[in-house]
Amino acid sequence: MMPISTRKMIDMNLKDLLKKVGRKKAVTIFILFLICIGGVIFTENDYFLYDRTIAEVVSASEELTRSSPALINSKEYQYTQRLTVEIKNGVHKGKFAAVTNKYSSSLVTDEKYSKGDKLFVDVNGSGDTLKATCTGVKRDVYAVGVTMLFALTIVIVGGKKGALSLLSVTLNTLIFAAAIEFYHRGLDLFGLCLAAAFLFTAASLTIVSGVNKKTAAAVISALCGTAVTIAIAYTVLKLTKGRGVRFDQMQYLIKPYEEIFISELLVGGLGAIMDISITMSSSMSELIDRDSSITFSALRYSGREIGKDIMGTMTNVLLFTYVCGCIPLIILALRNNVTLTDVLNNYLDLEIVRAFVGGIGIVVTIPIAIFISTHMLKGTKKISPQPKEGDA
Repeated sequence: MMPISTRKMIDMNLKDLLKKVGRKKAVTIFILFLICIGGVIFTENDYFLYDRTIAEVVSASEELTRSSPALINSKEYQYTQRLTVEIKNGVHKGKFAAVTNKYSSSLVTDEKYSKGDKLFVDVNGSGDTLKATCTGVKRDVYAVGVTMLFALTIVIVGGKKGALSLLSVTLNTLIFAAAIEFYHRGLDLFGLCLAAAFLFTAASLTIVSGVNKKTAAAVISALCGTAVTIAIAYTVLKLTKGRGVRFDQMQYLIKPYEEIFISELLVGGLGAIMDISITMSSSMSELIDRDSSITFSALRYSGREIGKDIMGTMTNVLLFTYVCGCIPLIILALRNNVTLTDVLNNYLDLEIVRAFVGGIGIVVTIPIAIFISTHMLKGTKKISPQPKEGDA
């Protein structure tokens, strides 16, 4: 039995280690917080990086110009703003200019500006009577702020895994940007999406889970599940000749629309399929680690039960992700007295198809991931010999 003094010493060393780890994590988070604050402050004052003239609103007044009837017994109000702006860069830096802005209460095609807003402007006139026309709002500080908040949150919650996930997102963004660039240079869209899907899957899962058999099983499962899903979708589209799918809902429709739609399905469902693959692979690996003598049938049964639990939630995630992008269009249609049936048929057709195809991918990937994971991982674990009857 371990002496009491030795146990106390071990407990004290363990507490000291935890304190050091806690202090190190706190220092790291504090440094990241300072970097985020610094990034936002720098972006707030990065006028010198722009060739376009930027001005800050220092005062704003407005008056009601007129009102007009709108939909559903409502009125639309028109306002005129008189703004005084201070120019922040360019040849007129430090000078003031007058801006006139007109906007409506619905703010559908125009904007209302307030004191402190940073605007892109075209300056006219000379001397002390400068006038300017607003051409847009400087929004980079908001984009950087949200990005910094996302990065800080994911690192605080996820620690090292969170940082790796952030790296994975950054790498995938670069891959996607490269694929778009190659498409503009004339390469085949679907071929580029296939290559990007392979790189997305391999890079994301390897960065987050490391180089091991579990990751390899997840990558193979995700690629196989995606391939089967796209093959099913392509076969159905060809057999039905696209009937029932309103490709005209695709904004700025260009041909070949089937290729574009299949490419959307490929990239859109990949995230959920990767999630399913790594979940099943990790679950199978954990089961084998806990009981190296577990049988294939027991593994497959456990995998099916796990798959049933996550199948419904992941399908709902896809449905909500696709449908939420159409909420403004749905509201606009309903305000114009379009029935809910017509909304579903005419405005949500493609989103529902995308969600259903993604759901098929999730369902198909579960048995594929179970089969691949059990056969790849089971062989890597030593099976403990079972005692024979009569052995002491």
